[in-house]
Amino acid sequence: MSGERTGGRLAPLRPWFQGLGMLLVLQFALFGLLVLGQAVPDRPIVENLLTAVEDGTYGPLGVADRMGTPADTFTECVVAGTGLGASPEESAFSRAVRMPRIATCGGGPEQLRAISEGAVLADNDYFKYWAGYTVLTRPVLALAGLEGLRIVSGTLMVVTLAGAFLAVRARTSTAVGLALVLPYVAGTNLLSTPSTSFSQSISIAFIFLSVILSAAGAGRSPRLGYAGVGLGAALFCFVDLLTTPAVPWAMSAFAVGAVTWFRRRELGTTFLAVLLSGIVWPVAFAVTWASRWVIAGAFLGFPNTVEVVRRNVGFRTGGEHVNVSDAFGAGLRVNASYWWNAVPTAELVLAGCVLAAAAGLLLALRRGGPSRWAVALVLALPAAVVPVWYAVLSNHSQIHALFVNRGVPAALAVVTAACLVAAALPRPEPAAPAEVEREDSVPPDEDTAARHDPVSEVAAPTRAT
Repeated sequence: MSGERTGGRLAPLRPWFQGLGMLLVLQFALFGLLVLGQAVPDRPIVENLLTAVEDGTYGPLGVADRMGTPADTFTECVVAGTGLGASPEESAFSRAVRMPRIATCGGGPEQLRAISEGAVLADNDYFKYWAGYTVLTRPVLALAGLEGLRIVSGTLMVVTLAGAFLAVRARTSTAVGLALVLPYVAGTNLLSTPSTSFSQSISIAFIFLSVILSAAGAGRSPRLGYAGVGLGAALFCFVDLLTTPAVPWAMSAFAVGAVTWFRRRELGTTFLAVLLSGIVWPVAFAVTWASRWVIAGAFLGFPNTVEVVRRNVGFRTGGEHVNVSDAFGAGLRVNASYWWNAVPTAELVLAGCVLAAAAGLLLALRRGGPSRWAVALVLALPAAVVPVWYAVLSNHSQIHALFVNRGVPAALAVVTAACLVAAALPRPEPAAPAEVEREDSVPPDEDTAARHDPVSEVAAPTRAT
């Protein structure tokens, strides 16, 4: 009997334990993908990268992206050279465990020439990140070269961007979908990344993939919504080099909350959805990150792995660096200033977000009273993870402000979309056949008329209040 009572008390937690178990199983699948990426021969990759060196398209540092900020060629060279430098006799499994890597733009060309002549590099492990991007970069580099990889990464980014908009739009409204993605597109150098820093295009693609999975899952059930959030976080961790995790975290939590409100129109349920999504995303991200270290430690030794982790975490959270301040709030201040001064469209994006948010709040007040502002507040909560991230990883946020500043327009997008959700009118229940016959003789109520009001396109819930 006691066992039955215990099982009954734990029953609500069973789905969470199942989700955690699936997340752990996923780690083995992700490592299997790393092995497949390492199975691609190095020779064609090296030859194509040497061609890019000769053509001047590999690096160099300090290249302008012509959209207000420097191109992140440093990270691009890191990504292009990940997986190279090992002995041809070393197994793909061993390479996946320790993940070899050549130098960045400065020393990369010299090492590429050395590898082409049969050299094997030593002490070049790079297991502190998953480097899941090698599943894409290595085969594409071998077959199509660096320029081909730029095209593929750009295509992937555009497809997922469109997919995120459509996924949110289908479950909320066109206005909400646009508000979530448009400030990020117009307020960053996103459009230039394929031609100057394809690694950023890959990361951005997985930001929007996280949004797609979150919105699509939440449209089916709360449990699938949280599963989509967790899967999106794990996949982002798999391919990203700690660029902007706060962006998919905020957008995914918002997406689940917005879809929940449109389906249920219950503030308490919506708050719970936002809260749980906001917890699931970083947990799934952290589990995936830690799993990479556990795998490395199991084969390379835990003392060495722990030292690498300790050194990396310590530096990213508070290490000393040129022009880096340890003052509280420095990360937020630097990135907000960088975005405002370096991105030419910053003023336009801010003005557009403020106007759209104000319009949404006014409509919300008119249509539902002050209580609707509580909806906007709840759905805007995920935007807070951006300044929190800047504070916790202050060192990283200041050093890499050239791309970490994208968190600023992402936070604006979430707040703006939240205000538009609050203004949404409920969609009427489908009319019964008898009601359809009498439709012409019955004056439309506010909700029915709203379907013909362009401003009310923010509405799309499935159940009236």
